[in-house]
Amino acid sequence: MFSNLSLSLAAALALSAPGAARTAASPTKSDARPRSSTNDEINALETGNPHSVEYRNRVIPSHSPTNDEINALETGNPHSVDYGNRAIPRHSRTNDEINAGETGNPHSVDSNKGQ
Repeated sequence: MFSNLSLSLAAALALSAPGAARTAASPTKSDARPRSSTNDEINALETGNPHSVEYRNRVIPSHSPTNDEINALETGNPHSVDYGNRAIPRHSRTNDEINAGETGNPHSVDSNKGQ
């Protein structure tokens, strides 16, 4: 009914299965599950998240920002409604001014010239 090859494969599979199951049952350090977060860690991560179940219980500051405070934060923001009314400088920066601003910047194009 079974050929010799089929019988040999079935025997090899039957003998190796218990060893594979035993190996998989004993977790190694790389297989170990990460520890679960504590409630304090979860609460810290969810602070300010409007989708959090605790969001409605958040502390709402009693101080509302003034227009001046909002405008100060919106300065230079291209998504601000006042961005089109910003003062555009009449002076274009020179290469020397641009390079002076890049001094010490490791991501500057000029920082890799000597390499």
